[in-house]
Amino acid sequence: MEMKNIDQILRAFRDDLPSKSQTAAAIDRGASLEEISELAEDEGLHKLASVLFEAEQEALREGAAAVEDPAEATDAFLHEVRKELPGDSRTAAAIDRGASWEEISETAEEEGLHQVASVLFEAEQEQLRAP
Repeated sequence: MEMKNIDQILRAFRDDLPSKSQTAAAIDRGASLEEISELAEDEGLHKLASVLFEAEQEALREGAAAVEDPAEATDAFLHEVRKELPGDSRTAAAIDRGASWEEISETAEEEGLHQVASVLFEAEQEQLRAP
């Protein structure tokens, strides 16, 4: 799913959202797909959250395919995620100190960053399956 398609989907959903919606505000300010997805989930917009989650997964897979080492792709993903996290986030602190993917995943899950936790869980599984 290309970013152009995602932008079209976001615009289509945005037109139907009330002006007080946090999801609408996030779309308007160009927030990350992860943030929009989490807000959509919080506001009960499960279809939008699901579409965005799938788009993120596809982008990560495509990014991982472009990078020879999947671990590098996961580290790059974490670097991008870190930019979006507030300074007082325990997940940010775990990333900053170079914690294991497992620890970052658990912390992310505790903080409600389910997509980050999911991506890290998948990366851990891939490493376990690798020869």
